[in-house]
Amino acid sequence: MCRFLYVLSFFVLLSPWLLSSALAFDLADIESSGFSVGIGYRTDQFNWGISAVTALEQPDIISELSWDDLEIVQLHLHTWFKSEELPLINKNAFAIANIAFGKIVAGQVQDSDYAADNRSDEWSRSVSDADDGLTVDLSAALGPIFECNALSGVSITPLVGYAFNVQALTMTNGQQVISKPELRPEGSSYPAAIGPLMGLDSTYTAYWYGPWLGANIAYHANDQFKVIFGIEYHWVEYFAQADWNLRSDFMHPVSFEHESRGTGVVYDLQGEYVINEKWSWVFNGNIQNWNADSGCDTTYLADGSVGKARLNQVEWDSYALTTGLQYLF
Repeated sequence: MCRFLYVLSFFVLLSPWLLSSALAFDLADIESSGFSVGIGYRTDQFNWGISAVTALEQPDIISELSWDDLEIVQLHLHTWFKSEELPLINKNAFAIANIAFGKIVAGQVQDSDYAADNRSDEWSRSVSDADDGLTVDLSAALGPIFECNALSGVSITPLVGYAFNVQALTMTNGQQVISKPELRPEGSSYPAAIGPLMGLDSTYTAYWYGPWLGANIAYHANDQFKVIFGIEYHWVEYFAQADWNLRSDFMHPVSFEHESRGTGVVYDLQGEYVINEKWSWVFNGNIQNWNADSGCDTTYLADGSVGKARLNQVEWDSYALTTGLQYLF
């Protein structure tokens, strides 16, 4: 909710200028299409926790997973082109598509279990490597371009789009660092003994997908340099599947699933430097903040029974820098 208010405030602050300048905007014709290819560095943080089915039951956090300092090498593909004429405005729209593939090359994950509220009476903790896995980000959007006559070189593109994001996370080379079976809640499995977790190869794959609204604001400083600022607000369904390979009391390959709904905010800043009439050098900075609200944790046990718990808030933050080349058709 706070992030929604933050984004809303951005448009509220912008609205007086937009209203006062409304007559100074003209719908622009889309004259060019093109694509860009870039490679970059990205770092992610990802965490989730579960608790009892109702908020009145203790503890408020039963188990918590946190993937920290995930370092990702990312390939980014971007294309834009002229679509068919939109109804009402009778103008060609600006259609864009973004595809990003990432390879996780470094990171750590911590798995903690608690017997009391406020992360107290921690009876199990393991730390593991998270230096494998993949990320995939797909997004497409459509919208008209409005040129500002009052401010030379400024244009605004309101966008409506749909996005699909995946994080395929891993846990390997684990170490049990806290093991206190005397604190273990009744009915919980015994913690592993302190030391290496031999054979650990667990996975957690998260999916975020849904529609979004946003806008791009572009400024042509001169014939050679252009800056584009973009902002997006996403409404998403959240779904995840995990395979906890060392838990013999869990089913495999799907040990448990998570379901929820959430939101995301994406900020994007891109600079373009023209090399010639066809080629440009582009550099891009990207910030993403995603959050899934309380949802459902469904655990599939080896004996065929199914357990339920409450999925607490899921958080995913991402920061990326990319550079590459752009080609105009």
